Amino acid sequence: MRYLKLSPIFFLSLGLFWGCDSGNRFPDVPQRVTKIEDDDEAMNAALQKGKETFPQFVKNWKRKGVDGFSIKLGLKTVGDSLEHIWFTPIKIEGDQITATCANDPVDIPGLKFGDLRTVDRSVVSDWMILTDGKCYGGYTIRVLAKREPAAAPPFEFADFPDDAK
Repeated sequence: MRYLKLSPIFFLSLGLFWGCDSGNRFPDVPQRVTKIEDDDEAMNAALQKGKETFPQFVKNWKRKGVDGFSIKLGLKTVGDSLEHIWFTPIKIEGDQITATCANDPVDIPGLKFGDLRTVDRSVVSDWMILTDGKCYGGYTIRVLAKREPAAAPPFEFADFPDDAK
Protein backbone atom coordinates (compact mmCIF):
# COMPACT_ATOMS: atom_id res chain seq x y z
CA MET A 1 0.00 0.00 0.00
CA ARG A 2 1.21 3.51 -0.84
CA TYR A 3 0.32 6.78 0.76
CA LEU A 4 -0.32 10.08 -0.97
CA LYS A 5 -0.27 13.16 1.21
CA LEU A 6 -3.12 15.65 0.79
CA SER A 7 -4.94 18.13 2.90
CA PRO A 8 -8.72 18.49 2.65
CA ILE A 9 -8.32 21.83 0.93
CA PHE A 10 -5.27 20.77 -1.08
CA PHE A 11 -6.75 21.42 -4.48
CA LEU A 12 -8.16 24.82 -3.58
CA SER A 13 -5.01 26.01 -1.87
CA LEU A 14 -2.89 24.70 -4.71
CA GLY A 15 -4.72 26.82 -7.20
CA LEU A 16 -5.06 29.92 -5.05
CA PHE A 17 -1.85 30.07 -3.07
CA TRP A 18 0.46 27.68 -4.93
CA GLY A 19 1.99 25.18 -2.70
CA CYS A 20 1.41 21.73 -1.45
CA ASP A 21 2.33 22.93 2.00
CA SER A 22 -1.24 23.87 2.82
CA GLY A 23 -1.05 22.02 6.12
CA ASN A 24 1.26 24.70 7.46
CA ARG A 25 -0.51 27.60 5.76
CA PHE A 26 -3.81 26.41 7.20
CA PRO A 27 -2.93 25.11 10.68
CA ASP A 28 -6.58 24.57 11.69
CA VAL A 29 -7.17 22.16 8.80
CA PRO A 30 -5.98 18.62 9.56
CA GLN A 31 -4.00 16.97 6.82
CA ARG A 32 -5.31 13.77 5.35
CA VAL A 33 -3.49 10.90 3.75
CA THR A 34 -5.01 9.07 0.83
CA LYS A 35 -4.14 5.38 0.85
CA ILE A 36 -3.65 3.91 -2.57
CA GLU A 37 -3.52 0.15 -3.06
CA ASP A 38 -0.43 -1.20 -4.81
CA ASP A 39 -2.58 -2.67 -7.60
CA ASP A 40 -4.43 0.60 -8.38
CA GLU A 41 -4.04 0.63 -12.18
CA ALA A 42 -4.94 4.29 -12.71
CA MET A 43 -2.55 5.50 -10.02
CA ASN A 44 0.24 3.19 -11.19
CA ALA A 45 -0.16 4.56 -14.71
CA ALA A 46 -0.06 8.13 -13.34
CA LEU A 47 3.11 7.40 -11.35
CA GLN A 48 4.74 5.87 -14.43
CA LYS A 49 3.74 8.86 -16.57
CA GLY A 50 5.19 11.22 -13.95
CA LYS A 51 8.52 9.40 -14.08
CA GLU A 52 8.59 9.16 -17.87
CA THR A 53 7.77 12.83 -18.43
CA PHE A 54 10.05 14.25 -15.72
CA PRO A 55 12.46 15.55 -18.41
CA GLN A 56 9.65 17.96 -19.40
CA PHE A 57 9.68 19.33 -15.85
CA VAL A 58 13.46 19.72 -15.89
CA LYS A 59 13.28 21.62 -19.17
CA ASN A 60 10.42 23.94 -18.15
CA TRP A 61 10.36 24.58 -14.38
CA LYS A 62 12.53 27.70 -14.54
CA ARG A 63 11.12 29.26 -17.69
CA LYS A 64 9.64 32.73 -17.64
CA GLY A 65 5.95 32.95 -16.74
CA VAL A 66 5.79 29.90 -14.45
CA ASP A 67 3.44 30.58 -11.54
CA GLY A 68 4.55 27.61 -9.43
CA PHE A 69 6.09 24.16 -9.50
CA SER A 70 6.49 21.07 -7.35
CA ILE A 71 7.70 17.49 -7.52
CA LYS A 72 6.38 14.41 -5.77
CA LEU A 73 8.91 11.95 -4.37
CA GLY A 74 8.19 8.34 -3.45
CA LEU A 75 10.18 7.76 -0.26
CA LYS A 76 10.53 4.56 1.79
CA THR A 77 8.55 4.36 5.01
CA VAL A 78 9.34 2.49 8.23
CA GLY A 79 7.15 -0.37 6.98
CA ASP A 80 9.06 -0.51 3.66
CA SER A 81 6.14 0.99 1.71
CA LEU A 82 6.31 4.21 -0.26
CA GLU A 83 4.93 7.53 0.88
CA HIS A 84 4.57 10.03 -1.97
CA ILE A 85 5.30 13.53 -0.70
CA TRP A 86 5.39 16.90 -2.46
CA PHE A 87 8.69 18.78 -2.46
CA THR A 88 9.71 22.15 -3.82
CA PRO A 89 12.86 21.70 -5.91
CA ILE A 90 15.72 24.13 -5.50
CA LYS A 91 18.38 22.57 -7.71
CA ILE A 92 18.50 19.76 -10.25
CA GLU A 93 21.98 18.68 -11.33
CA GLY A 94 22.37 15.45 -13.27
CA ASP A 95 20.64 12.70 -11.30
CA GLN A 96 20.55 14.68 -8.04
CA ILE A 97 17.67 16.87 -6.89
CA THR A 98 17.83 19.19 -3.90
CA ALA A 99 14.38 20.11 -2.64
CA THR A 100 12.42 21.26 0.39
CA CYS A 101 9.74 19.02 1.90
CA ALA A 102 6.31 20.61 1.36
CA ASN A 103 4.29 18.19 3.54
CA ASP A 104 4.53 16.64 6.98
CA PRO A 105 5.20 12.95 6.29
CA VAL A 106 3.19 10.31 8.11
CA ASP A 107 5.62 7.38 8.28
CA ILE A 108 9.10 8.70 7.48
CA PRO A 109 11.01 9.38 10.69
CA GLY A 110 13.45 12.25 10.54
CA LEU A 111 11.64 14.08 7.75
CA LYS A 112 9.32 17.00 8.34
CA PHE A 113 7.85 19.98 6.54
CA GLY A 114 10.58 22.41 5.47
CA ASP A 115 13.45 19.91 5.61
CA LEU A 116 15.98 20.10 2.80
CA ARG A 117 16.92 16.83 1.10
CA THR A 118 19.07 15.78 -1.83
CA VAL A 119 17.71 12.68 -3.55
CA ASP A 120 18.24 10.69 -6.70
CA ARG A 121 15.86 11.57 -9.52
CA SER A 122 14.77 7.91 -9.63
CA VAL A 123 12.45 8.60 -6.65
CA VAL A 124 10.42 11.22 -8.57
CA SER A 125 6.85 9.97 -8.94
CA ASP A 126 5.06 13.07 -10.24
CA TRP A 127 5.59 16.74 -10.96
CA MET A 128 3.60 19.82 -11.80
CA ILE A 129 4.12 23.26 -13.26
CA LEU A 130 1.39 25.89 -13.01
CA THR A 131 1.19 28.51 -15.74
CA ASP A 132 -1.71 30.72 -16.80
CA GLY A 133 -4.37 28.62 -15.06
CA LYS A 134 -3.03 25.34 -16.45
CA CYS A 135 -1.38 22.49 -14.60
CA TYR A 136 1.23 20.66 -16.63
CA GLY A 137 2.04 17.24 -15.22
CA GLY A 138 0.16 16.54 -11.99
CA TYR A 139 -0.74 13.04 -13.16
CA THR A 140 -1.57 11.71 -9.69
CA ILE A 141 -3.72 14.78 -9.04
CA ARG A 142 -5.60 14.08 -12.27
CA VAL A 143 -6.51 10.61 -11.00
CA LEU A 144 -7.66 11.95 -7.64
CA ALA A 145 -9.62 14.78 -9.29
CA LYS A 146 -11.54 12.25 -11.40
CA ARG A 147 -12.36 10.27 -8.28
CA GLU A 148 -13.40 13.33 -6.28
CA PRO A 149 -14.64 15.95 -8.79
CA ALA A 150 -15.99 18.27 -6.10
CA ALA A 151 -12.42 18.70 -4.80
CA ALA A 152 -10.85 19.13 -8.25
CA PRO A 153 -8.43 22.03 -8.63
CA PRO A 154 -9.57 25.27 -10.26
CA PHE A 155 -7.34 24.93 -13.27
CA GLU A 156 -7.10 23.01 -16.52
CA PHE A 157 -4.78 20.03 -16.84
CA ALA A 158 -2.52 20.19 -19.89
CA ASP A 159 0.43 18.44 -21.44
CA PHE A 160 3.47 20.08 -22.93
CA PRO A 161 3.80 19.68 -26.70
CA ASP A 162 5.95 16.73 -27.78
CA ASP A 163 8.86 19.06 -28.57
CA ALA A 164 8.96 20.10 -24.89
CA LYS A 165 10.39 16.72 -23.87
